[in-house]
Amino acid sequence: MSDLSIGGGVRLPEFSLGDRATQVGSTQHFTGGIVLNSGPGSDGPGRRVGVESHHEANASLLLAARPEVIDLVEQVRFDWFDQDGEIHKHYIDLVATERDGTVVGYAVRPLARVKDAYLAQLVRVKEQAIDQGVLHDFRLFTERDICPAELYNAKLFHSVRRPDCFADPVAKDVVGQMTGVVAIGRLVEQTRLDGMGFRALVRLIRSGHLQTLHHERITHSSLVFKTKEFSA
Repeated sequence: MSDLSIGGGVRLPEFSLGDRATQVGSTQHFTGGIVLNSGPGSDGPGRRVGVESHHEANASLLLAARPEVIDLVEQVRFDWFDQDGEIHKHYIDLVATERDGTVVGYAVRPLARVKDAYLAQLVRVKEQAIDQGVLHDFRLFTERDICPAELYNAKLFHSVRRPDCFADPVAKDVVGQMTGVVAIGRLVEQTRLDGMGFRALVRLIRSGHLQTLHHERITHSSLVFKTKEFSA
């Protein structure tokens, strides 16, 4: 646990838990860092996750926003051996831990860069990682695994992740009085907080207290209902 903090008791994000430091900058490809919380319902300072492609950034946001994922770590080292018994290092791009304890590794790569030799290596890494109990599954994550609506919502969740001590209680009180299925816009009107109210309601969706009726981009017209997680 990091002890980094600034005046007023605000804690800085935890350091990355990755086994390899990602590049800070490159003239050849996208690099960066994202501060992710440990799960959709978490509001702590979060932890830094380094990324070395725009695809990795999108995959990180998507996986972190999924309700079953409670932790996400990048660049996890796994030593594997080839057919001749020679040991090699492989850094798993993302490793997600789910609520039921399942640990899933993801090799994040665009389809254009997925060649037969790379797939053969992933097969060996997967077999050995599962046999050794390091992973329960190992999956290839390409652009085909990105749903535009899910990515939009993941970015929205990430943008509103910081709690609002004024708007959040108001939104919770409004939702506590709602019945059935209601449009988000109507709930925003009841909060009388405009954008602050919308963001507070999105946080309730992110935390699992509200759920959208349809799989779509979250907007004012989206229909939502209370879940059993909600407590007024």
